[in-house]
Amino acid sequence: MTLFQNGIDVSRYQGAIDWKAVAAAGKQFVIVRLGSSNNSGLYADPYFLQNVNGAHAAGLRVGAYYYTYARTQSAVANELSLFLDVLEGLQLEYPVFVDVEDSSLTTLGRSQLTSLVQYAMDILYQRRWYAGWYSYTNFINNYLNPAQLADYPLWLADYRSQAGYTGAYDMWQYSSTGSVSGIAGACDLNYSYTDFLPLLKAGNYNGYGTSGPDMEEVYGEQLVVFGPQTEYFYTANFDDVVGYLPVGSYPVVQKSKEKYNGYEWVIFRYGNGEYWTAILGDRNRLETISDCESKLSEAQAKIDAAKAALE
Repeated sequence: MTLFQNGIDVSRYQGAIDWKAVAAAGKQFVIVRLGSSNNSGLYADPYFLQNVNGAHAAGLRVGAYYYTYARTQSAVANELSLFLDVLEGLQLEYPVFVDVEDSSLTTLGRSQLTSLVQYAMDILYQRRWYAGWYSYTNFINNYLNPAQLADYPLWLADYRSQAGYTGAYDMWQYSSTGSVSGIAGACDLNYSYTDFLPLLKAGNYNGYGTSGPDMEEVYGEQLVVFGPQTEYFYTANFDDVVGYLPVGSYPVVQKSKEKYNGYEWVIFRYGNGEYWTAILGDRNRLETISDCESKLSEAQAKIDAAKAALE
């Protein structure tokens, strides 16, 4: 097979990543973990959006995967109810993969487990996400019917010098102990043999076919900036940055109906122009004017009461 791109995959376990260093090391794509489940239930990977946006800013192509424990169709739907929400508004250049490898799934039998994986991918396709599946050679050979999944791209894990899987695959995870500049500790290394981007664009998958968030006009709301690191932009694009907003309040004229690139967006007035920014809970928030007036009134009442007590 002809190599298309050289890449990695990452999750929260890699911590904060220097994506410029990763790109400088020759990596061209990354598959980022959406999330999984633990004893507390389903969770979204806390580094997912940070990794997606950082990798894109460094020029890498990006895909996603989630680790499944689903043993029923309702469990599949429950997993995707969370992960599809996390994906909302993003634009990805590689598929969204269902990672099926957990030992707890082996008791289901080939037919049932294969059908569940296909069910998950079909839901993703229905929601306009180009879906694939991930597993390792021994698991596929013993617990799945790969012929039933042949129409979906396979991301194969096999850490031998040559993959021992005899079927077709689009990507090969060939190491779990790679060392890459910009990442502390080990990470998985991958080869991709397929350029998915033309397929995604042709089918309007993975956010392609859209040009920015769907916006609606709003009245009586303002952007309250309380963090000094709130960037603002000419468009809904993190690369199209203008600068940092001063702490203060700004009238909002439009906001996004749904998330885009993983965030809610607003258009606000600043100086003589209108600009964009994303709502980030640790730096800014949206408030109605009435809410703000109420808080100002409360604050003034406390000031007045304090003055009266001193008299």
